[in-house]
Amino acid sequence: MELPTTVVCLHKCFASHSRSVLSITLSTLILALTTAFHPATAATLRDESVMVPKGHGLFHVELQTQIYAPTGDGPFPLVVINHGKDLGNPHFQQASAYYGQALEFVRRGYAVIVPMRQGFAGSGGFYLDSSCNVEDNGLAQADDVLAAIAYARTLPYIDATRIVVMGQSHGGLATMALGSRNPPGVLGLVNFAGGLHFENCPGSQRNLINAFGSYGKETRVPSLWMYGDNDSLFPPPLVQQMLSAYTGAGGHAQLIDFGTFESDAHAMFGSYAGTSIWLPAVAKFFRSLGLPFDIRSDLRADTHGPDVEDVRAVPYLKEDGRAGYRRFLWMAPPRAFALSTDGHWAWRVGKDASAQALAACSQHSNTPCELYAVGQELVKH
Repeated sequence: MELPTTVVCLHKCFASHSRSVLSITLSTLILALTTAFHPATAATLRDESVMVPKGHGLFHVELQTQIYAPTGDGPFPLVVINHGKDLGNPHFQQASAYYGQALEFVRRGYAVIVPMRQGFAGSGGFYLDSSCNVEDNGLAQADDVLAAIAYARTLPYIDATRIVVMGQSHGGLATMALGSRNPPGVLGLVNFAGGLHFENCPGSQRNLINAFGSYGKETRVPSLWMYGDNDSLFPPPLVQQMLSAYTGAGGHAQLIDFGTFESDAHAMFGSYAGTSIWLPAVAKFFRSLGLPFDIRSDLRADTHGPDVEDVRAVPYLKEDGRAGYRRFLWMAPPRAFALSTDGHWAWRVGKDASAQALAACSQHSNTPCELYAVGQELVKH
C-alpha cells in the first residue's frame, strides 16, 4: 500500500515544506482523552512475560519479552513496540513495559508484544554495537524484532497477517530497519522520534541520514513519523533530511510535527501526557491500513459494580485527584492507589506499592487512608 509523503503540523511547521500540509481538528486531538476510559464490553487482560528464543546453537540467546492481549481465542492483530536505548550499559537498563501504551491497543482488540533486544535488561547476549555504522546497528536490532515476531506467529490467538511495528528513539530506528526486510504480515510502521545518536562519531548525523535512505530504498510498506520541535537528539532540520533521504529513495512516509512537548519532545511517546498527541494520529494511520481502531474492551474484571478504569466512580477526589488516578491507570503493576474521605490520595508502583501508597496518602490526610485499587482490581467499592 502506497502512502504519499505528507507533513502534518499540530503547532508550528518546520521552516520549509515541499510536501502538502494536513490539518488535525481539535475533536481529533482529544480522541485519546475521550476514549481512553470509555466503558465497553467486559473482559480481562492477558499479561505475561516470556523469554523469546533467537538463533541456534552457540548463537542462541533469549529475549526478555512482555505480551499483552485481550482474553479469548482471537485471532487478534499484532502491535510490536520497540524500546529506546538509555545511556550506559544496556544490561542495566530497566525493561520497558510500555504498559499504558499497550493498553490503548488491547482496548481496541490488539495483542501487543514488547521485546527487549539482545544485551538489554534481562535479555541474553551483548548489545550489538556497530561502532559508528548506524545502518548496520539498526539492522542488527531488527533481527531481534524479527525473532519476536516469529515467536508471536506461533501463538494461536495472534493474527500474523495484520501486524504493525512501532518504536521510540533507538526502537524507532530498529522499526524502520525492520521495514527494509519487508517481513510478511507487516502492514505499516510507526516511528516515534527514531534514530541513533553517537557522541564521539564524526559525521554521525550524515550516517543517520544515509541509514534512513538505505532503509527507504528497500521498504514497501507505509510509515508514520512523529517528531517534535524541541527534540533533544533530533532537531527539525535533521529530521527533514532523514525524511528526504527516506522518501527520495522510494520509501513512503507521513511526518507529523507535533510542535513543542514539555521539556523534551523526544520523550513524548513514553509520557502519559503524550497520549493525546500520538493516539489520534496512530488511529488515523491504522484506519488508513484497513485496520480497526474502535474500543472493544475496557479490561473490566466483571460486569457488576464499579470498574477499576472508571475514573468518574472514584469517590472523594477533586479534579487533580482524578488526573492522578488516570496517570495511575497508565502504570504497570504492581501498583496501588490509596485515598481518604477528605480527598487526599497517593499512588505508588513496585514491590511495596500498597504500603507506600498508604503511607504517602496518610502524610497529608486528617482522616484514615484506604486502598482503593491494587493492580487491576478494586479493593474499596
